[in-house]
Amino acid sequence: MAGEAANLVQRVQWAIADPLREHASHSKKMDAGCVVGQQGQFGASCRYSHDVGSRKGEDRGPAPRRQRADETPDEQLARASYSSWRSLIRRTAQPDNLLTMHAIWEGALEILNGDDRDWKQTLPKDLDNDDELNGRHHILVLLSYRSQTSNNESYIKITQTFLTTITHPAMVSCLSVDTYVGSLYSFISGANGTRAIPFFQNLCDALIDAREETYPTIPFEIIDSSLIALSTALSELLRREPRARFNESLPDLIDSIETASELLVDNDSAIALNIVTNRISDLRAVIARACGLLTDGAHDGLESHNKSLLLQSTYPRNLVVPSNRHDNDKADITEISIYPTLDEILSDAKEFLPSTDPDQPHFLTSKLERHIDTQFRLLRHDIFGKLKDALAGLLTDIVDDSNQLKISRLEFGETRTYVYSNSFVSYFALNNRGELQAQISFPQPHSIRKGLGGDRSKWWEESKRMEVGVLLSFISIKDDELSHMFFTVAERSTDTKNEGSLTHNSSTATITIKLAFQDQPSVEALLGLSISKTRGTLIEFPNVVPATFVPVLENLQNMQRLSRLPFREWIQPDRVEGPPGLKLQIPPPLYARHAGFTFPMASLLKPGAAAMSLSPSILCKDSSFIAELETNTELDHGQCEALLAALIREYAFIQGPPGTGKSYLGVKLIKILLDIKERADLGPIIIVCYTNHALDQFLEHLVISGITKIVRVGGQSRSQLLENHNLRDIAKSEGKSKHEGYQVATAYKALDELHNKSKRIIGRLHGIQRRPEWRYFDYYLRQYYKRIHNQLDDHDSDGFAVVGRHPFETWMQAGAKIDLTPAQNMTGTTKLSFARTVDKANIDIHSLTHAERRMLIDQWSESLQERMAEEFYELLKDADSYQRNLSNVHAEVDRRVLQDADIIGLTTSGLAKHISTLSHVQAKVVLCEEAGEVMEPHILSALLPAVEHFIQIGDHQQLRPQINNFQDLSLESDRGVLYQLDRSQFERLSVGQRGRPSMPVAQLNVQRRMRPEISTLIRETMYEKLTDHPSTSEFPDVVGMRKNLFWLDHDNMEDQGQAEIQHKKSKSNEWEVELVLALVRHMVRQGVYTSSDIAVLTPYTGQLQKLRVAMRNDFEIVLSDRDQEALTKDGFGIHDLAGTPAVMEQNNKRKPLEKKTMSDLLRLSTVDNFQGEESKVIIISLTRSNGLRKVGFLKTTNRINVLLSRAQHGMYIIGNADTYSNVPMWQKVINMLRATDSIGPSLELCSLKVAAERPATTASQIADTNVRPDAIRKLCMRLSNASNPANADILLATTLVKRKPVMKIAGDAWLRSMIFSFRAAISKTMCPAGGRKT
Repeated sequence: MAGEAANLVQRVQWAIADPLREHASHSKKMDAGCVVGQQGQFGASCRYSHDVGSRKGEDRGPAPRRQRADETPDEQLARASYSSWRSLIRRTAQPDNLLTMHAIWEGALEILNGDDRDWKQTLPKDLDNDDELNGRHHILVLLSYRSQTSNNESYIKITQTFLTTITHPAMVSCLSVDTYVGSLYSFISGANGTRAIPFFQNLCDALIDAREETYPTIPFEIIDSSLIALSTALSELLRREPRARFNESLPDLIDSIETASELLVDNDSAIALNIVTNRISDLRAVIARACGLLTDGAHDGLESHNKSLLLQSTYPRNLVVPSNRHDNDKADITEISIYPTLDEILSDAKEFLPSTDPDQPHFLTSKLERHIDTQFRLLRHDIFGKLKDALAGLLTDIVDDSNQLKISRLEFGETRTYVYSNSFVSYFALNNRGELQAQISFPQPHSIRKGLGGDRSKWWEESKRMEVGVLLSFISIKDDELSHMFFTVAERSTDTKNEGSLTHNSSTATITIKLAFQDQPSVEALLGLSISKTRGTLIEFPNVVPATFVPVLENLQNMQRLSRLPFREWIQPDRVEGPPGLKLQIPPPLYARHAGFTFPMASLLKPGAAAMSLSPSILCKDSSFIAELETNTELDHGQCEALLAALIREYAFIQGPPGTGKSYLGVKLIKILLDIKERADLGPIIIVCYTNHALDQFLEHLVISGITKIVRVGGQSRSQLLENHNLRDIAKSEGKSKHEGYQVATAYKALDELHNKSKRIIGRLHGIQRRPEWRYFDYYLRQYYKRIHNQLDDHDSDGFAVVGRHPFETWMQAGAKIDLTPAQNMTGTTKLSFARTVDKANIDIHSLTHAERRMLIDQWSESLQERMAEEFYELLKDADSYQRNLSNVHAEVDRRVLQDADIIGLTTSGLAKHISTLSHVQAKVVLCEEAGEVMEPHILSALLPAVEHFIQIGDHQQLRPQINNFQDLSLESDRGVLYQLDRSQFERLSVGQRGRPSMPVAQLNVQRRMRPEISTLIRETMYEKLTDHPSTSEFPDVVGMRKNLFWLDHDNMEDQGQAEIQHKKSKSNEWEVELVLALVRHMVRQGVYTSSDIAVLTPYTGQLQKLRVAMRNDFEIVLSDRDQEALTKDGFGIHDLAGTPAVMEQNNKRKPLEKKTMSDLLRLSTVDNFQGEESKVIIISLTRSNGLRKVGFLKTTNRINVLLSRAQHGMYIIGNADTYSNVPMWQKVINMLRATDSIGPSLELCSLKVAAERPATTASQIADTNVRPDAIRKLCMRLSNASNPANADILLATTLVKRKPVMKIAGDAWLRSMIFSFRAAISKTMCPAGGRKT
């Protein structure tokens, strides 16, 4: 919307037709008509200086950059133009000089619209330079000016140019000048908006007068753009200046803007009306929130006629409202600390969790605020709920018995932790990058304390403990006071030469950490821990990585603070009266509402097809257009309908059942949108996916289709095709402007100085702690205890130095020896009055007793430490300021790269991490893949400020979002049904909520993945409209198997002994492991299938682990990153690979552990981590087999759907049918399989027995388990006289029947294969007396 507004304003800025326009155009003639030192045809009124020398009483300020010999003519013109404009703002502003006002702001706009980045970034700096220039004074003059009937036209045009300038993307979106722009907005605002609000009101009145003129002289286009610029500037001002929201005149101003917008009645004003109406809605929400008014209508967009803003509700009686029951129990989520506080952890108060059901009570009556509040609280509870409970129990035990701190094995229930007792802060510093870091040391784990350095390095590298970014908790007790702090791992080193590494010392490991939340109490507490070396317990939470959720929570807080929720009317639809099944009526995107706008279909059309275009006003079910599109493109009917819906709805949902080509359609959509990118000023199109794998796949499709201007954000890509598209690499080649280079150099220089100052402060703090010395107390006593200082000074009243020991040393150690270590318990001295002791010392400090001296030293030391801690924190704030400037410069470089791209690709967590940069990218289109798997808080974060078109592609009937706290928050649990955090927005709006219309969803309906007998399983249970593409009937039969689809039914019970499994929910079945291994070996022996052709799926990490262990000797096992994380999360580490060296499971997918007996790689996966993927042959180990018929994970239709829809050619299920028949969908599947004789207690096998009637076509098909594949290939090459294996394959294919030696080799291979262990396994486990057919 912001981009559309800027577009409209820029289209009219050149239409300012009055006497000023001719004067302004003089800038383009300056080099021809103006001579330095002389006045041109415009005389004294010329806005360009003809005298480059300084004037008396004027400071020239920093000289503009000098002309360089290598400057191009355009650069020279830009420099001259800027120098002349700068001379204007150097002059003293005149209150009534409209000519100068116009010259200044049109000149500024010309500079911002130009191509010279240096001058564009210098402009806000010069405008804010109040010491050397008069930019602020010129702004003040314009703000104070009041229009009159005689000059209304000129006033409106000047203010329109001014507002366009201060809201220009080069100002508000450029991060490297944000400090100056923020300062300008603060000046424009004045105290609580007292300067800006009257100015805006005056302009609004002038616009209303101009619109109501009987014979208007100002084009409506100018008035419309001025109104847009006014509302944009006001929104930006209220965002940056929160105090202005409390201005008493603000509601009246909003009313006036609304009145002005109601006059926009022309057809050409439709876009302006939409923009201003939406802004009014946002502004009213901001006002209501600022005033603490919980209104209903004023927040909800179109009900803007309710202007009373009165409190309309009281708190429901049956609802517990957050009310400071502990220090983090806040009704306003913007005041909640994201990390739990100690008081919160120890509190017995039940956490307030609002329901996602809009009909359930909530203390907020604004739908917008309630929705954001709910998503924030539920997401925060999902992350910290169980963690808080676990910490609360431990902290309570520690309070009762401090010896608990020494226990290294502590119980945390299902919360996975590593505990390191006897830990302490060993180092504390502010580094030269402005980052506060500390090091924590702790004893090495017992198993590696006596090992060599190499063994320690290997153990730490393989353990994956203390990964960068994970959450840490440090608990300690000092002076009977319990302390708890959160940290994150900042740096991790296993280099034995690095003193701050995990491996340098054989008995002690060290990790570099940083504060999770850097406020003054936390900084001072960490500083105190460092000085005192207080011992405590360090707890690692390896599954909690703040970088993946803190940005989302912070963004939700910011959205609440600004009352900002784009597309709120679709995200939170109103109640309606009418029959069930009503659908929302979604309009086209704002950028597509211009008269005559169409979407070109050229990129989709077949060669020779007639040109086609799509009007946004067309109906989604326009059968004639859809039929024409289907005829002229490669899209099927369902894809044509979905394409149509996605383009003409500003908030669009596309459901793609398995195998229906969601990604294919997504690529086609992107191509059409790129065709209108320049015309509609879309900016880059943002692609968001839930997983890195899905994102890489989608972006690869785009690259292959010819779209190459792609920027991939994040470092987790595994795609070689995208190697040169990473933001980090591209940004390195993006140069900084001179202004940015200066900022960086200044910041680094300042940070170096602050780093050195911090070392001195920390050195003094440690020095005082070790031994009190005069140099530490000298300045302090001179300032606060001068009479005492005079008695202890080493110079007498005449200035002569005292020879020998320092008087302070003599006084401190006089008489009986004083304990110089910090006093822990001063029970004897605390009874003395400190004030009385000071009075006594002022008279004669040598008359004090040892206890009194001890008391003074302790009090002085404590006071000094407090002062130095405060000094350090002030220094840290300065460092933060410079660090923020540095970050802004780097973020601005990233922003420019992103803004220039066609496509920005990133995951949902990557979007959250880069939300501050992306918020400044003018991107109107966001496309979210895998939307059914994305939690709603993440979807809300993707609603960037400039978005006008949001497309979600997913399938809510497949996997739901993954959450941590299943029992409390899942819609599948009894307690979680009220909260349903694992219900995506895609599912919530597609299914609809009681009494509210649902979102219209376009469903794809032709699948191209599964052979028909497999797709029938999901068609009959989930997707009644799903059809098979004709190509699926031509899929080949599975080699080595009699049937392409079969369920091997058995009654062998799941494993009961789960002692080795830390995650109580994980299950395994040893019998199924053996069967899967035998079946995979049999299939691979056929010589047809490669690594990507076979995948083994199971619902449980416990079974996944056992499969990996069993199969690793025969295959190179491939696990996805998410499965590796799941194994680690559930407690399966390197030591669970029984009987093998400790080898990191993460390396399994990259390099062989040893020479395998079979050459193929094999993909193992859990069901949840295989969505979106497919394989020719799928083998499924269901695992569960018990008398109670408990199914566990696979009781939900979503997971069953995913499990049954991954196979292309063949699928083989191994499981207890009786156990699974307890679930309705499974019972339907079992019945269908029985109807086709595809379920039973035995498998019917076959093989590629080479004979004339069924000849093999490649030499590799002859292989078996007893002959190495490479040996067979060499033998075949020799027999065929071929120079390489490929030629051998061709020759053998043509001579197979004629060559008896080859036939003999094939026959021998077949006979040996029949002795394979699969036959033995079947006969041993499943064939009692009489046996069964195999």
